Amino acid sequence: MSLMGGVFEVIEQTISQHKVKRVLQVKLKVGALTNAEPDALQMAFEAYCKDTICEGAELLVERINVLGRCQNCHYEFNVKGMFFICPNCQDVNIEVIQGEELLLESLEVE
Repeated sequence: MSLMGGVFEVIEQTISQHKVKRVLQVKLKVGALTNAEPDALQMAFEAYCKDTICEGAELLVERINVLGRCQNCHYEFNVKGMFFICPNCQDVNIEVIQGEELLLESLEVE
């Protein structure tokens, strides 16, 4: 619920700057490390939408895989199964460069 609360703050800020009759669609990009489940996001979205300009809007969630960069050899790779080990040199000093985000990608409005 708290994640969706932050999303709705951004939605409200964005639509307050424009003449919007209603929100038709909300697209989110959600990193795998956020632990945000699409079903839970959908339930929270519907709860936040009730009696607002967003009521009846469609929520689309795009999952973003975890991408790591080895601090030793600088190899970039998709992290599989949460094993943060470089497949190139076997080092464990890995920087997460993708997969922690929760982004409002777009709004479709009327």
